[in-house]
Amino acid sequence: MLNEYIVEPAAIPWRNGQVAGISFKCQILLSGADGGPEALRFRFDDCPSIFAHMHLTSQFQLLLQGRMDFPKSTMKLRGIAAHYTDHNFPYGPFAVAGGHDMLVLHPRQGGLISMADRDARRRINLKARHLYGTAADIQWTLLPEFKEARSKPLIPPTSGPYAVMIECPPRTVVNLPSAPYGRYEVVLAGSALVSGSTLFPPGFRYVHDDNDGTPVEAGPDGAMLMLLAFDQDAREGGLAGDRLSVAAAAAMERAI
Repeated sequence: MLNEYIVEPAAIPWRNGQVAGISFKCQILLSGADGGPEALRFRFDDCPSIFAHMHLTSQFQLLLQGRMDFPKSTMKLRGIAAHYTDHNFPYGPFAVAGGHDMLVLHPRQGGLISMADRDARRRINLKARHLYGTAADIQWTLLPEFKEARSKPLIPPTSGPYAVMIECPPRTVVNLPSAPYGRYEVVLAGSALVSGSTLFPPGFRYVHDDNDGTPVEAGPDGAMLMLLAFDQDAREGGLAGDRLSVAAAAAMERAI
């Protein structure tokens, strides 16, 4: 596992997938095969109900475009939106429409388990957190963690894991805090220079380091970034050798 991964999705091929009769396109951005982060990009066809499921590690979903409607009346996500779950937390069913485009981001491989699995229901994390926010609903503010740019805390840092959108003027250098449990830094608009690489939407860096991160420099037209940071739950769960882990890994492999 490395301390830093840089991904440019434009260089990665799309593949077609299907699960439970639901069609989608997918990019495998990071496989997690080295014990490091797992990152996927999905574009689902319009679907009124994607089955309830969970992953065996903590997860961020970053909705880039389109909409996702969950059963909870207050949980109607519109891109750009962030959705976080702790490990072994079931969510769904949910509907997708409107040109759905989403990043699914794990600190390590998490597999896929339908809640129709009885063993899975016995392994639900009853203390898990479920957090979400939509950019259009959040006001711009200034946060002490990101002094060089104004921010929209979709999931505020006080929650533990956080999802913060920051707007960087042209050529601004943003110094980021440490990421001891891992953080994705996704370019949403403009461009950003990261560790010698120029990233365009939705390119990203994943960093895992106890020290302050390498600064991010906005490009000539500025940059909009989404910072998605895990906390200690990233060290819980994950794929092991038990039956549920084997089933979760196999289900994910079949799907993508």
